[in-house]
Amino acid sequence: MQGPTSHFYFSQRLRLHYVDWGNEAAAPLLLVHGGRDHCRNWDWVAERLCDRYHVIAPDLRGHGDSAWAVGGGYDQAAYIYDLAQIIHQKQIAPVTIIAHSLGAGVALNYCGVFPENVKKVVAIEGLGPSPAVPAARRSSANWRRSSASWPAPATCS
Repeated sequence: MQGPTSHFYFSQRLRLHYVDWGNEAAAPLLLVHGGRDHCRNWDWVAERLCDRYHVIAPDLRGHGDSAWAVGGGYDQAAYIYDLAQIIHQKQIAPVTIIAHSLGAGVALNYCGVFPENVKKVVAIEGLGPSPAVPAARRSSANWRRSSASWPAPATCS
């Protein structure tokens, strides 16, 4: 199977990377990765869906082949703006979005700001601890210890 083509777009003067799996006649599908990932982490999903969708997977700022924001700019608003830019520049609204972790949080926030641009969204682990976990357990030392190794979303060193 042929792989994706590599492209760039600009958001807030940053050169951001994405891969495009082709099939432009099909409905658009945006795959948004998590905080410790990059766009090529979605290859196994894209390979299975590219016959039915026009699959695009961006590298979030500071990830993969995308530029770093010198001096900061890694908050939710910046990521949401970047997502808005690729959707606008590629003219793929309304788009279906599948997103994971940090990307899921960004995608859900994007949906709240631009609901008219989203056809469907699948958010995998983008909301924090499950409400099914009792509040007492979430606030216990054990919960804090087990979640201490989680990366803080939108932070860079």
